[in-house]
Amino acid sequence: MRTRNLMLTIVLAASMGLAACSGEDYGKTIAQGRCVAFADGKVTFVKDSNVEHKKAPKYENKALTFAMPTDPKEIGPEPKAGAFIDFNADKKEVQVFKDGNLVTAAVEIVNVEKGIESFNSKVKGKNFPMINADKKEVTVYLKKTLATFKIPADMPADEAFWTKGDDVRVFFKEEGKALRFMNISKTNIFKK
Repeated sequence: MRTRNLMLTIVLAASMGLAACSGEDYGKTIAQGRCVAFADGKVTFVKDSNVEHKKAPKYENKALTFAMPTDPKEIGPEPKAGAFIDFNADKKEVQVFKDGNLVTAAVEIVNVEKGIESFNSKVKGKNFPMINADKKEVTVYLKKTLATFKIPADMPADEAFWTKGDDVRVFFKEEGKALRFMNISKTNIFKK
């Protein structure tokens, strides 16, 4: 009987937690996206409006800035920031955060390999992006895709720009002030 009550309590708590992150709350008390800046106690990210975690992100041309929570217990691992937002091999496009805007640009692909798991020797233990300044190419690893493409002429050939920022989430009641901060990229919510 006690086991049954314990299981029922766990299920109810989990469902309440999921309800707190429902689509109804998204944008009102919860926001998430790709980190483009982290400094001076503030995090800035390009908003992902897709609340269904199993579907591809839908980045908006909207950067949100939040002051980090005042309670250190409400702050997860510090995020890595970068201007590289997304890559679409089929459309031969990249999304980057440049001059305060989300920019979609066509790229000339040199090489693409899909279905590359993180334990594959082609990516395991390697740091991305990899810049080849002589050829003006960048190699990125995103969504199990290892790709090398030519850097567009109007974009810098530096590692900081082509770094993919971490995915982050904030819980807030007042715009611009996070009460809780989670680094989704560095937090395994399923770890026991």
